[in-house]
Amino acid sequence: MKNKIKSMLVVSSLLLSSVSFANENFYSQTKSLVGIEGGYSSLDYENGVKTNNTQGSVSLENVGLKIGAETEDYRVFISGNYFFDASSQYDYLVTYGLAIQYKFNVTKVFNIYLGANGGLMNVKVRAKGANGIEETFSRTFSDPYFGGDLGANIHLGDSVDLELGGRVMSVQADNTINGRTYRIDNIVQAYGSLIFKWQMD
Repeated sequence: MKNKIKSMLVVSSLLLSSVSFANENFYSQTKSLVGIEGGYSSLDYENGVKTNNTQGSVSLENVGLKIGAETEDYRVFISGNYFFDASSQYDYLVTYGLAIQYKFNVTKVFNIYLGANGGLMNVKVRAKGANGIEETFSRTFSDPYFGGDLGANIHLGDSVDLELGGRVMSVQADNTINGRTYRIDNIVQAYGSLIFKWQMD
């Protein structure tokens, strides 16, 4: 797991390096970014044994913070998100990740972005047992995720963007206790962010 995250960081560093070497004015064109994010997600899960496996989904809300940088065509973010579960099934769900995005500069008013994301998800959940009653113990996860992003940045000014997007995170993590397996599959998210940006020195 740690090796996968290290590999992502190395790849992102190489991508940024290649962009900087290809453009002599890289740093003069680069802007620093700080974003405040809020969103709504659906998490798919499976619970049970092979012969009696139930599937379901949980609705989550999230808030997050991300920092990064952008050039004319690319953006990179390091982010953290905390998810809230109104049903109280999840004691906590937190993600820490990296996103690399390519921007299509459609007009001066907005751009469209397409990217990849990956990171680490930490979860504590109280699942329901075979009789439908909540288990007397909690299950914890600490697993990597990978996925994609798609959305648009609306330029509210020279220093602020409104970002509206969608994100898919594939987790595919299992936790087996007493012969019963709880599996987290995918998280599908719609989110909005305020992105504050300024020129790097």
